[in-house]
Amino acid sequence: MMSSSTRSRPARPLATALLAGAAALALLASGGTAQAHNGNGWNWGQGQQWGQQGSKTSTLHSFCAGSTPACTDNGINTPTTTNPPEFGFWASGGPTSGDLILAFLTPETTPPSAAPTIGITQAAKGTPSSVTTTLAKPFAWTSGYLASYLGYASAKPKNKITAFKSVPGGYDVYVADLGSQTLQSAAQATNGPLFTLTAALPEYSYAVAFLASTPLSNCQSGTAYGATANSAALYIDGKPSTPVPEPGSLALLGTALAVLGLAARRKRRA
Repeated sequence: MMSSSTRSRPARPLATALLAGAAALALLASGGTAQAHNGNGWNWGQGQQWGQQGSKTSTLHSFCAGSTPACTDNGINTPTTTNPPEFGFWASGGPTSGDLILAFLTPETTPPSAAPTIGITQAAKGTPSSVTTTLAKPFAWTSGYLASYLGYASAKPKNKITAFKSVPGGYDVYVADLGSQTLQSAAQATNGPLFTLTAALPEYSYAVAFLASTPLSNCQSGTAYGATANSAALYIDGKPSTPVPEPGSLALLGTALAVLGLAARRKRRA
């Protein structure tokens, strides 16, 4: 026979679960968000996906700006024939802030080509007006994922090399850490940082970006990286622009050629 003390004992685990469930439903009904750990990060009740390290990540997309004609994601990449281009990146779900890292992929050469210098025409307060990139590794990227090559294991997407044009020897990768920046949504893209290059990149180069976020919980350690969609990588398929001589320069060149011709005739007569 069950004792009265046993019969009157409350079902505490069940009651606790019911109360927690009711609180979560009430929170959602009021427009709030409920969170639950999924083993890789935090999923929030309104559908926001949080990165593997417990921090919000956004997929990034390149765009052309300023004097560079508009360039469009064609499902493979985002090509431009303007070299050097003026460009920027926007973030899905932006505005999104974090440590912005630009990466330039140039066909491998020996020795590697000169490191590109980035001119910043619009950026967060305190950011220098120009930054020189550095060679990420002393060896080219030839296989696997760009995220792994650069040491950004948590980046999404990871950018597999087969998403890029196949070039002999792979790619030399140059990076520049631009510090804390805010990338806007597609509609406000030009309100974010815009970039130019002081010199053209080799033909068949790419520009991509990573946005590193500070973890929002101690669920997992490390940093979450938003990365550029494969098809949104800026593909520079134009040859370096050749400056057109100014009229004054053309006149000087013509005069010099005339003098040389006259000198040659006098020499033959002598």
